[in-house]
Amino acid sequence: MKLKKDKRERIKKALHENPKGLWVREVARNAKLDKSTVSRYLNAMGEEIEFTWLGRNKVFRLKE
Repeated sequence: MKLKKDKRERIKKALHENPKGLWVREVARNAKLDKSTVSRYLNAMGEEIEFTWLGRNKVFRLKE
């Protein structure tokens, strides 16, 4: 999947501003993108991000 640079950077910025992590919905709100778009991008950005489970939700953050 080819990621568009502007969307990728908006997602990374949202995660950078929230080092404790965000849910997909929160990333989408902060990046002003659709939730399904953010979900696809987060899956494709596996080498740059990490996630932990909080109940049934994934909390995403940038890898250090």
